[in-house]
Amino acid sequence: MTDLEDRLRTELAAFAQRADPALIRPLREPAVRARSRVPGWLAPATAAAAVAAVVLGVAFAGRLAGPGPAIGPVAGVPRYYLTLDRPWSGHVARAVVHGSATGAVLATARIPLQGGESPSVTGAADGRTFIIVDNTYEAPGHGYGVRFYRLRVGPDGRAVRLDPLRIKVWPSAVNDVALSPDGSRLAIAEQSCCQHSQIQVRSLATGATKTWRTRASGAPWHLSWAAGGHQVGFLWESGLHSPPRPQRSGYRLLNVAGPGGDLLPAGAAMPVTRNPGGDIPPAFVTPDGQAFITSSTHTAPDRGHHVTVITKIIKVSARTGREQRVLYTASARGVLQTYGNAGTRDEQGCTVLSLDPTGQHPLVRCFLLGRFSFGMLASGHLKPLPGIPNIYCVRECRGPRWGTASW
Repeated sequence: MTDLEDRLRTELAAFAQRADPALIRPLREPAVRARSRVPGWLAPATAAAAVAAVVLGVAFAGRLAGPGPAIGPVAGVPRYYLTLDRPWSGHVARAVVHGSATGAVLATARIPLQGGESPSVTGAADGRTFIIVDNTYEAPGHGYGVRFYRLRVGPDGRAVRLDPLRIKVWPSAVNDVALSPDGSRLAIAEQSCCQHSQIQVRSLATGATKTWRTRASGAPWHLSWAAGGHQVGFLWESGLHSPPRPQRSGYRLLNVAGPGGDLLPAGAAMPVTRNPGGDIPPAFVTPDGQAFITSSTHTAPDRGHHVTVITKIIKVSARTGREQRVLYTASARGVLQTYGNAGTRDEQGCTVLSLDPTGQHPLVRCFLLGRFSFGMLASGHLKPLPGIPNIYCVRECRGPRWGTASW
């Protein structure tokens, strides 16, 4: 037994003595399976990970701050939000229309998928028009396979219409898309193999396209629109270790009112702070184009091999990256630190999934202390909403394996 396994088992025993038995699911004897071909040297690491997962589940129970007081209907948000999930097997995703006031399911649609990748969704400001992207690397005979669907929600939310869109991007790969506030144009972040990266803005009515391109090493991600439809926010993530100043990673604003051109002279990059795991969190430009709504996660040393995790949803200046306002804060103590790594085990923190037309009530997904939550922000609290499965579950995952949402 390794030192890591021994330490984890000791902590598990201590936690189990303090835990509420009602919070611990009974263990079930697993079904007999064929002999695994996993190399022998992986066994200790696998056992340690399993023990750590149980420790996390016991230690985290009951420590996350509650969701706050009950919140009624929120002014300014769309009447509906759309969730998108997919099962553990098969090639069909499910789109679900929910009423924003209660989270009630109003309508559903089946989305055929080409392969194993998870689709994405983006919505217009009216809350009734959505674009769903089936993005896969498994399309036969092609380097990439991408299908676009437009989903329209009926006036009462109880009917949907799903139509495929004739948008061709091959041989480029699609990193992200964003639907304009009026639902008439689609911004597409694309990346070709070893040649260039670009953002295209396409009219869904006529197919007319404007393109902003660069041959710099890197790629655009995380697109969003300002309310006037003249600016697109995006993350430029450089592929160089020490890029020159014009190519540094950061969020930028692209003026799409004029003709296409060079992608990177879109203005100075807003400096970004990576999460403990090394990723850059998604950010959405505010309606006035002056700021971004994003998340931040920081860790502080705690006792032993544990850390305290502080996560926030914040508003930051699009010009300087300085924090202007905190919309939501949650913290967690006693989170087990990843062995030999500065980050934390699992993906602790919150992620912004979509931003409403007021710029004040983002849809947010959080995972802290073994607890998963999804909802909208209002009055400094996370108003829980249904529709997103717990994608971080360790055992007995009965629902969909993945999910996302959009206004």
